[in-house]
Amino acid sequence: MNPTTDRPHSSPTSPRRVAVLGLGPMGAAIARSLRTAGHDVVVWNRSPKDLGEIGLADAPLTADPAGAVRDADAVIVCVRDHHASRELLERLAPGLTAGVPVVNVSTGTPEDAVASADAAAALGIAYVTGAIMVPTALVGTEHHLVLCAGGQDAVAAARPVLAGLGGVTDVLGEDHAVPPALDLAMLDVFFAGMYAFLHSAALVRAHGIEPSAYLPYATGILETLGAELPNLAQAFELRKYDRGQASLEMCLRGLEHVVAATEAAGVAPALPRLVRDVTRAQMERAKPGVDWESVAEGLTDPAR
Repeated sequence: MNPTTDRPHSSPTSPRRVAVLGLGPMGAAIARSLRTAGHDVVVWNRSPKDLGEIGLADAPLTADPAGAVRDADAVIVCVRDHHASRELLERLAPGLTAGVPVVNVSTGTPEDAVASADAAAALGIAYVTGAIMVPTALVGTEHHLVLCAGGQDAVAAARPVLAGLGGVTDVLGEDHAVPPALDLAMLDVFFAGMYAFLHSAALVRAHGIEPSAYLPYATGILETLGAELPNLAQAFELRKYDRGQASLEMCLRGLEHVVAATEAAGVAPALPRLVRDVTRAQMERAKPGVDWESVAEGLTDPAR
């Protein structure tokens, strides 16, 4: 599917009464941001929490989720996972006014998100799936980004509160699987990239080059990678790997050198071996001369 992205501009809104359920680092950051934006925030947490330590010293704290959401204009759920959030939906539903949006930004898989949306629908809750795409320090700033999906009425009701988190809200249609799919995809890139940097830094360190000295070169190759991503995306979408820029054969030779150097340096070789092996496998099934990005064809089961 191709989700339609809507980026409404955040604008000052009249204060709302917002219940924030879950006061881990992200939930606390959300509550602080909403208070700064002028909203009336009531909070709840499963376990005891020192509100002074998390910058919410004078926020009303309730012991019961149903009590927290009573008279609320919007609810934000930010707990450890969707199993916990589904339990919470059942507990808060009796206190919720019809039509009040519940935005669930708890993390999980796309399948988790759909199951939670189905549970909310069965309870008659106006429900929005959200995914916060920034670390806690950026919540409430111009760099904040939240992805959301849900019914049009629920999303429209939630927008004034989401605007209080700053930055941009991307509305991605009604498929509740989309925000967590994008969230996990970005985490996939982020953690793989961090590990790749640390792996490469270990390789050069084995040759007397400290990570700080290597950093300018790593930054440069990341800029090159960023410039290449549009080409990769287009090739993958069109399933055309014929630019002639980097053939499988040429890339495999380079990857063999990376693996050999890694093994010789005593650095864990799993990452470069993986990339080399998928390149080898693609060479066995692809026609001669295709570009390296054709390895994308081995990522998905053709039966699906």
